[in-house]
Amino acid sequence: MSSVLEQMENYLFNCYDCLAVLLMIKLTHAARRMMRMRKVLVLENFFERISMLLWPRLKVIMDAQLRSIRLANAQRLGGVELHAHYVSRRYAEFTSSILLILNKGKRQLGQVSTVQQTAESSMARSGIKSMNKSSSVGRYIQETNHGSIPNTEETFSSKPPLTALSRTTSVSSHATFLPESAAQSSGSVVSASSNRGSAGDMLINDLSLITSETIALLERLSDELSSNKRRIVFLINNYDQIITVFQERRVSGCREMTKFMDLLLQQRELFVEEELLSGYAKMIAFVQQTELRMSQLARGDKLELNESAVESLVRDFAATWKKGIESVNRDVLSYFSNFRNGMEILKQVLTQLLLYYTRFQEIIRKTWRNKPPVWAKDLVSTSLILSEIKKYALSI
Repeated sequence: MSSVLEQMENYLFNCYDCLAVLLMIKLTHAARRMMRMRKVLVLENFFERISMLLWPRLKVIMDAQLRSIRLANAQRLGGVELHAHYVSRRYAEFTSSILLILNKGKRQLGQVSTVQQTAESSMARSGIKSMNKSSSVGRYIQETNHGSIPNTEETFSSKPPLTALSRTTSVSSHATFLPESAAQSSGSVVSASSNRGSAGDMLINDLSLITSETIALLERLSDELSSNKRRIVFLINNYDQIITVFQERRVSGCREMTKFMDLLLQQRELFVEEELLSGYAKMIAFVQQTELRMSQLARGDKLELNESAVESLVRDFAATWKKGIESVNRDVLSYFSNFRNGMEILKQVLTQLLLYYTRFQEIIRKTWRNKPPVWAKDLVSTSLILSEIKKYALSI
């Protein structure tokens, strides 16, 4: 046993594989539970010492991950382009792997519950109404019911030895843990007081910090780009790549997934406005300013508009709207590597353009309600715009 512990300690000294250490913790816990079930208590101290080696090393590796993200910059990472950076894929793969390991125990626990229910129903059919705990079958079901197969709640909510944690100098920086986060991310149903300050909370808290630091890193990398529009495109591509990896790994229900979905939606809205401003800035500014003035008018007052300025906007849009839609389509296809993401953004841009123009027409109708001006015939029908939009985004 001492030889195994010595080899383990030597291996962990130069080990920076977080997932390997996490899997070793899971396997150690599974073996420990199995030995308890079989009443082999002589190995209890051995498994305890293994845990004392693994948990501090996991904390050291997670802290090293955090430091590397905080110190990263564009120069160290090899420059920035519009398309997704490799850092976002590495983060997504790393995070999804940890979440899958955390949730593995939950699925196993569900299988154990199914076995137990099957056994109980079989006994009921056989006419067995009660069972003595001293019998072998009774002991098996009792021990199975208490979790003989490892699960997330027990593995990552049980406190590691204090002597183990004391060996890691950086643990004190996370003395206050977030007990609810472990339950949300791992899917365990446990009370807040049952795992406060646990090693599972320490791991989930570090994972949350890595997520925040990765978002901050992507924002720093986006600052290397020349325009606000290009920065938005860079962030959209990276957030979309992270979400895609989460979906491929089937961890789409996690808190991290929700966070990046919110960020992606925010950046999409910003891109829609930036894209429209590049071609329709005058009309959008006119609509926004005029609607504000109309909302401030007293009842019965009439809004006065510069007819020549409105006429200029009408004629400019009538002359350029088809080319504008074609330009938007070309930009979106060149900016976004994920075709599905690009099509969603294209639909948003074109739909918002149609809404702005509908509001523009409504202002003209309200202002010249009794006598439409001569140039009103140059207004483009919304149905005509919609039919043109459908050529580029068929699902609208």
